[in-house]
Amino acid sequence: MRELPVSDPIHRSWQRCLHQGLSRQQSAELDLLPQGELSARLEGSRELVLCFEQFVLPLFIQLLAGRPCRLLLCDGEGAILAASGDDSFARHAERIFLRSGARWGEGSKGTNAIGTALAEGSEVQVLGSQHFFAQHSFLSCSACPLLAPDGSLLGVLDISSDARHHGGDMLGTVRLLAMTLENALLARRPGRLVDLDPQTLWSPRLLLGEEGELLGANRAGRLWLGQHAFDGRQLLHERQICRILPSRAPVEGKPNVPLKMLERGITLLLEGETGSGKEHMARSLHQASSRADAPLVCVNCGALPADLVEAELFGYVGGAFSGARSQGSQGYLRAAHGGILMLDEIGELPLLAQTRLLRVLQERAVTPLGSHRPEPVDFWLICASHRDLGAMVNAATFREDLYYRLCGWRQRLAPWREWPPLDRRQLLSRLLAEMDPALQLTEEAEQRLLAHPLPGNVRQLKQALEVACVLAEGLGWIRPEHLQLPDGRGEETPPRSLREAGHRQIASTLAECDGNVTEAARRLGISRTTLYRRLELSRD
Repeated sequence: MRELPVSDPIHRSWQRCLHQGLSRQQSAELDLLPQGELSARLEGSRELVLCFEQFVLPLFIQLLAGRPCRLLLCDGEGAILAASGDDSFARHAERIFLRSGARWGEGSKGTNAIGTALAEGSEVQVLGSQHFFAQHSFLSCSACPLLAPDGSLLGVLDISSDARHHGGDMLGTVRLLAMTLENALLARRPGRLVDLDPQTLWSPRLLLGEEGELLGANRAGRLWLGQHAFDGRQLLHERQICRILPSRAPVEGKPNVPLKMLERGITLLLEGETGSGKEHMARSLHQASSRADAPLVCVNCGALPADLVEAELFGYVGGAFSGARSQGSQGYLRAAHGGILMLDEIGELPLLAQTRLLRVLQERAVTPLGSHRPEPVDFWLICASHRDLGAMVNAATFREDLYYRLCGWRQRLAPWREWPPLDRRQLLSRLLAEMDPALQLTEEAEQRLLAHPLPGNVRQLKQALEVACVLAEGLGWIRPEHLQLPDGRGEETPPRSLREAGHRQIASTLAECDGNVTEAARRLGISRTTLYRRLELSRD
């Protein structure tokens, strides 16, 4: 590596690595999070991941489309929470575990953009052989720290690529993406968002309370605060308010009783048909509870591998069984310590796992597989099932003592067909506004949805609306033919693809117009050229 000045962040990072006794030729430590802990971290960073997917990924795809690189979202310890980008480079990245769950702090991975950006507290670029470990020399990375609205460190955003293809624009791009993510997080916080320079794309923005108190700021806003005297009341009076944001959304469906029960540590049992919103209610209760800042760990018991149920739930020590990780695993129950644990489809748990779970609930301690030392745990428990657990007890497929332990408070979630019409209309409007604000339901389409029993409930409703939004894109209205739903006479034959459904729509519109292409294009809301092109594609 070239000689670097002492003030250079790469030089300082190498010195830290040498001080820790690392050797350039040794292999980097694996340092992978157990699945339970990764799930807990993802839940704790849910808003961060959501804004990353909603606002950052589309921009990343536009800016770096076709280039062999990966965008990585990491938490404050350098653990990768989400990754996206070129699949061909992803295969190279997998060789060094540049994927979700891997920690890239300097202590285990040496000098690298993620860990060094965290250590330095500033954006950094590590190119090729500047990496401390020789095995990482094929890699070049650019990273920028992510700051919360209050200025605290949230994590790091990183772009990694093959060193031969890492352009000079990468650092500027990751800085732009980080600012986009931070602005999105600020805009989601409750308060009055004040735009200090509406004519500028990256305007300084401050988040103020009702009385002008400072609640948060973006990067440009913090720079502005360092150069100006702050008077929140005056700013509220003089400046443009971008948006008045509501306080934390309340739990839907009169949550007072179940929330009070949860706050007292009483186990909740949510019962309802599949798709009726049991997990959604658990997330809403978590958000409204005093443990909103602690982890919510959701586990689908029916999706756990049959031979690893106990290992996934209760964790294990290294070498507890054949194939076990040498560092062991925390398990879902210990990952929920201090927060809330949701066990969905609890009826799918094998009897042996039910027995161990009952002991945990009685003793408030978990004994990992391969260990004889119980470890105290503190979590509030929410269980959910679409099956009749009472009937399972009678059939001896569910432990009676565990059943009564879980029935602290039973909450039934009504299926879609039992909702009051006004509540169903409101949900339709809200979901459609979130998916595509440019589209509305025709009266006929709305009536069809309101009259349909929807056996898959809200989950099926969301899927039907998502498909309809694609089919009706650009038309302004969702019509009954855009709703791919079973009717009273049996299941409709669904199109093999959305493309085929679009071809069907064009064919039916042309038939209605007696083959008049101009009129059909007008009804479809597209140009004649576009219609001709789609007709050609339909013949392929």
